[in-house]
Amino acid sequence: MSGYERQLLARAHELEDLGEPAETVTGILGGGRRAGLDPDALAGLVGAATALGVDGVAVYAAGRGPGARYASEAEFLSTLADAEDDIAERLKAAGRLHDQTVTALDSALDALDAARAMPTSDPCDGCHGFKAAAIAEAEARVRSCEDAIEILEPLSGQLRHALARIRAVPSDLGETYESVYSLIRRGGAMPHQGRWITGQEAVTGKWWGNAKNS
Repeated sequence: MSGYERQLLARAHELEDLGEPAETVTGILGGGRRAGLDPDALAGLVGAATALGVDGVAVYAAGRGPGARYASEAEFLSTLADAEDDIAERLKAAGRLHDQTVTALDSALDALDAARAMPTSDPCDGCHGFKAAAIAEAEARVRSCEDAIEILEPLSGQLRHALARIRAVPSDLGETYESVYSLIRRGGAMPHQGRWITGQEAVTGKWWGNAKNS
């Protein structure tokens, strides 16, 4: 049975590698900065990147150089939603694996108790060796489960925090630009070719000229 517990541990190590989601979140942060978003609107992404293990230097440097930027709010939020889905799925997978590992640990502990309780008597060719092997096998199963749990519990905390920070970004964006959104809802318009929330291009190509003549 030790092969099953080793598989659980190997899967825990796979989930522990957060390089891909960390890179994705850092990329979204950089794209948002290049688009000119206010830092308050990006605080959730900073927190998510940090929770996923991105070091402070990389978080600070995100977006501070050439690279892609988001051309619209819709593009930004769509990419953000994809990252949220990925982190949420990883969190679910970690939770499922944790439950499976706890069950396997209980079974391994039962096997260890049974192995230790195995009777030996003299003369008994091989009895002592068989008992020792059974104990060693059960102990290996227990260690694999315990090692997996030591990975999964803090990992779940990381992913949970990152997910909460990612989910805060849309509301942070709305609060930061509340006055702009209010203007749009009232029928107002931002200048054409403004950043993200743009108005209609005037016939003359000069929105300010129309405003003067209105």
